Amino acid sequence: MKAVRCAACFPRSVAGQMIPMRYGVTIALCEDHRDPAFVRSRGGRDFLAALTTTFESLGFRGARYGKALRAFVGDVLAMGTPTPRHRPGSYAWPEQRRDAEAVWADGGSYHDGEAVVHAYFAEPVPGMRAPSGHTIRRWWRDRRWLTPRPSPPRRRPAPQLIDRRPITRLDRTERHPDLSASGIPRPESPRRRR
Repeated sequence: MKAVRCAACFPRSVAGQMIPMRYGVTIALCEDHRDPAFVRSRGGRDFLAALTTTFESLGFRGARYGKALRAFVGDVLAMGTPTPRHRPGSYAWPEQRRDAEAVWADGGSYHDGEAVVHAYFAEPVPGMRAPSGHTIRRWWRDRRWLTPRPSPPRRRPAPQLIDRRPITRLDRTERHPDLSASGIPRPESPRRRR
């Protein structure tokens, strides 16, 4: 199967990678056109000019295409600034998300990243289930592998973990080993009256 072709290189035929954008738009971009340095150049005007012209020549005049391109440029321009709050990774599947994003960062398709996630769960593990297709699509649409942003410093320290194992009661002789050695009889517990 042939690789998809970059929309910004049109009419030249250059292999690209599908990049998810907002508003349900996904376009193919080559390595040069998805490079953040190119997208940032002149405030994103070069990137917008290349793709807007291509979209209009192909008949994609819907407002969502222009909004998706401007939102993508905004995300790339904001890459150096911290996010307003901490971004959660994946509470239940952090390793799987990192591995899928590594595949996507290397140029793999959505389905390649999805296959990596499902490979973890090839053999069923009791009490553990695979992420849903919706979750993996959300990881793909978040595009953190393409437009990473640092998290702000924590306002308060991380909470200390408390050991909540049950406390076992010790026998009196275990609490006071000298009582059993001294020959003092153990006091009997008081009996309840009926």
